[in-house]
Amino acid sequence: MDQAAERGADERWAHEPTLVSALQAGDGAAFRFFVESLHAPLIRMARIYVPAALAEEVVQDTWLAVTRSVGSFEGRASLKTWVYRIMLNKVRTLATREHKIIPFASVGPGIDAAPSVEPERLLHPEFGAGYWPAPPSRWDTRPEHQLMAAETMKVVGEAIAQLPAAQREVISLRDIEGWSSDEVCNALGVSSVNQRVLLHRARASVRAALEEYFDD
Repeated sequence: MDQAAERGADERWAHEPTLVSALQAGDGAAFRFFVESLHAPLIRMARIYVPAALAEEVVQDTWLAVTRSVGSFEGRASLKTWVYRIMLNKVRTLATREHKIIPFASVGPGIDAAPSVEPERLLHPEFGAGYWPAPPSRWDTRPEHQLMAAETMKVVGEAIAQLPAAQREVISLRDIEGWSSDEVCNALGVSSVNQRVLLHRARASVRAALEEYFDD
């Protein structure tokens, strides 16, 4: 297939009903397009739970499951969400068996009950509790190369890596993969309120790590 034909196919498969029809018809080119668009993000999500080698294995198993069951896909969720659900079910089962993490479904109030920010940090001299007393350091005025430096991104990555699995899932999908809140709720099976709480706490932890890094 030449480049012009590939571009035409990519534009055609950008419409989900057309892509679903092609996948259900056994179109190999459509399947390759779909795999190429989701494989790397699936690996990133799987690595929340398991090491890289196992993440690759889980995602390969996911694609096998997709080929076997896409014919029965009914469109109750988006195709992307459906594939993520398959992968997450597999990787959580594997991680639980390997004793790598606490399963998402078992994350109870004991883990998420802790405040995302220490209460004393949210005590404004004029407005009282619940308000930041001062804005964070101005990161936008720093040289762009510093903000984009590998060291800065390493701080962010390490902060995300230390989050509870539930928070890592949400912040990875929202802030790394660019998903909407509705997509995250559908993929993870969480309420909109729970999704907002998890995202807030994850972002607060990353913010704290960045504040410490930039202040130093």
